[in-house]
Amino acid sequence: MLVRTEALPPFVIVDGRRSMPRFWATAWSLSVQGQALSENTLKLRLRHIDAFYIYCDERFGSDSFDDAISIHDAARTQLFVEAFYADLTADPDYTTSAVQRWDCVRGFVQVLARRLATSSDAWSSLSSLLFGMGKMRHSRYGHFQFVRALPTLTVTDLLSIADPHSLRNPFKGEATKWRNWLIVNLLLLGGLRRGEILLLQADSAKSDVDPNTRELVSWLNVTTHFGTDDRTTRPSLKTAHAHRQIPISAGLADLFEYYVAVHRQTTAPHGFLLTSKTGTPLSAESVTKLFQKLTRALTDEARAHFSERTGGKETVSPHDLRHTCATARYSMFMALDSNRELALQRMRAFFGWSYSSSMPEHYARAAIEDDLIRTWNLLFDTKVNLLRETGK
Repeated sequence: MLVRTEALPPFVIVDGRRSMPRFWATAWSLSVQGQALSENTLKLRLRHIDAFYIYCDERFGSDSFDDAISIHDAARTQLFVEAFYADLTADPDYTTSAVQRWDCVRGFVQVLARRLATSSDAWSSLSSLLFGMGKMRHSRYGHFQFVRALPTLTVTDLLSIADPHSLRNPFKGEATKWRNWLIVNLLLLGGLRRGEILLLQADSAKSDVDPNTRELVSWLNVTTHFGTDDRTTRPSLKTAHAHRQIPISAGLADLFEYYVAVHRQTTAPHGFLLTSKTGTPLSAESVTKLFQKLTRALTDEARAHFSERTGGKETVSPHDLRHTCATARYSMFMALDSNRELALQRMRAFFGWSYSSSMPEHYARAAIEDDLIRTWNLLFDTKVNLLRETGK
């Protein structure tokens, strides 16, 4: 609640339950940034900040935001801001008021983070995160571009086409069909970037027995290749954080091994997993053409759903499958223990983002609004159990 003081600052935000001023909002009002504003502008911005305080009270507990700042808890403060951002943008038809509210709250928290950044790397990271998240744009100028999962109809049709046994598969040759099927699954289930799948080695899939459960677990080593690579567009990892190990399902591990043992061309002396018909390392351009061909084979309805979802895009890209994986993974991680901050950090580790990356927050919104999740388990059950399909 906003109250006029007849003093300095001219307005303060008051906790409606106890009639106590919000400490850090008052401190901000007395700062250089606050005093530089006209009364009307200060009043408007404090109303937006008040909405943020109320959101934190209702979502995380009374006085949770002031408490987090006071005890220098940067991680919890980041959680508050990310959650507020996702809530504001959950409605695709957000208003000018929502745009202004985010700009105001973002600036308010960033001022506090900058003041604390001199004594803590965590606050410095939060300040950088807020800068990187940028501004929302009003819908009439074009929506803030959230990453989006493929519509359910599109992804199921794409998987049906790419299945090596499908009569709709547009590719010739068993080796090509199985290689492409592996590519689609690595992107969709592993969430890899195009460059990352092209760097995979024939021995990148690893397995071991979990000492606690006694079950066989599998993972992929995603890292740089230091040997010779003569491809015109030489693949590379996007950032240092992209070096990682990611868990994979038994079905995907079996598909990986099956392709290496039966269909991978080995006429050239290199260790790259994905090869052309002649045995040379598969190129980035070939992966792009692969998806162009798969897109042309989609039904008209599936293509229409895809175009509508992506704002007019005509071709499914490898990165669209990564977006789809990330959207589903967020919901899976949240289902483990409902700890949102832990889910975001798991996302950063799984997809190769830095600790301060805001990318997981974009997928949090996508996971909430997409209908993909309702069919995700079905996709795992019916499309990834490849050993049964091959009769092995």
